[in-house]
Amino acid sequence: MKKSTRTGWILITLALVMGVWIFTSHNSQADQTTNAGLVLSDDGSRLKSYQGSGGSVTVPSGVTTIDAGVFANNTSITNVSLPSSVTTLGSRVFSGATNLRSVTLGRVTSIPASTFQNCMSLTQVSIPSTVTSIGSQAFYGCAALGSVSVPGGVSSISANAFGECNNLTSISASNSFYSSYDGCLYNASGSRLILVPPGKSSISFSNNLRTIGAGSFSYNRNIRTVSVPSSADAIESGAFTNSSVSSITIPKSVVSIGSQGSWKPSELYGYQNSAASRFASANNITFIALDPGSGSSSNSDNGSSSNSGITNNDDPDQPGDDDDSDSDSNNDDPDGPSNDNNGGSGNNSRNNRGGSNSNSSRKNGSASGNASYNNGGSSANGGSGSSTAGGRGKTYNGKDYTPKTADTDLDPRYAMCGVLLLLGIFVMVSGNKRKLTLVSKEKKEN
Repeated sequence: MKKSTRTGWILITLALVMGVWIFTSHNSQADQTTNAGLVLSDDGSRLKSYQGSGGSVTVPSGVTTIDAGVFANNTSITNVSLPSSVTTLGSRVFSGATNLRSVTLGRVTSIPASTFQNCMSLTQVSIPSTVTSIGSQAFYGCAALGSVSVPGGVSSISANAFGECNNLTSISASNSFYSSYDGCLYNASGSRLILVPPGKSSISFSNNLRTIGAGSFSYNRNIRTVSVPSSADAIESGAFTNSSVSSITIPKSVVSIGSQGSWKPSELYGYQNSAASRFASANNITFIALDPGSGSSSNSDNGSSSNSGITNNDDPDQPGDDDDSDSDSNNDDPDGPSNDNNGGSGNNSRNNRGGSNSNSSRKNGSASGNASYNNGGSSANGGSGSSTAGGRGKTYNGKDYTPKTADTDLDPRYAMCGVLLLLGIFVMVSGNKRKLTLVSKEKKEN
């Protein structure tokens, strides 16, 4: 046997032997199944699946990782408790667990994409202080949530993390990245309103409000009247897209209004030769001038918005409908001086100059990325967060911009086997080709 052929066979044999060894080593690492139906890795550090009967589930201490989708679409579990040893969650861990009511999350460092998507009965989640990010659609469609507390270490919240949580009326936060006012989420300085919870029916605004941010009203279908306060100077693109706001008052102080897509209020109150009048004209919106002598009512300094008798919509739009939106933007505008003329809640009269909320940030913050808000700011407060009961919602699958964790990958040793196999074949073919060339050359010489 020629040397090249022998070398090729050695490489091929080695590849096959390694492949068998890797395969058998995987099989020898037998999974453990507890009496509760929890399937753990051989060393007990990883929860791989759940085969139990449901009800309350307690994950044993020593588990550090929960694989993706372990409890997904399980309609029999009602409560899950993760030990403090758990630090990593895969995506979609509880997605579609429609009867899940409460969860204890151990010491996880992030809540990945779709973790609680469509958990219709979820009333309580204690978000640990170790969490730094809340991913895309993490709580999307959690219908029973009424309030959420953002812990001090969170620096990134996806734009649609709380989408279609139709009874969510309050988000509280106070750290170096986020703050809250009247249950709405702002950047740390309060100059940029990031999100109006979907369940709110009225709103008052931060004294420091400067910008109404992109997508800030997109998931709220209850507020019908908004009066932007005189402290505001910008309304970002998509701020009111897909909202139900039908009457809005915009003061002279607002000098920039971005495109609002298909949103078209029935009436817009403002001042002639202002950004408001130009926006109304460009979008064929009925404009009512508030200038002195125009016959309109005068303004007051307080701003608010209300639902005008509208109640919560318990049947949220399905994804893909024309009125669903996940818009976001990235602004870094300087903070303005504090304004004492803050907004009040309740029903709005048309001669009030009120406030809306925003999703842009100032010197102390910014909203960035395709689906997440990363706000910079001042003073940090620690502590854990929580979520409590609310209403109904629906969910959809969307593109996730957060890293997937705890998802299984192919053993890289298999790639090495493939390389050895191909190398062996190449050596054999090359040797045989040279041999055929020499034989052909000898025949021609004879």
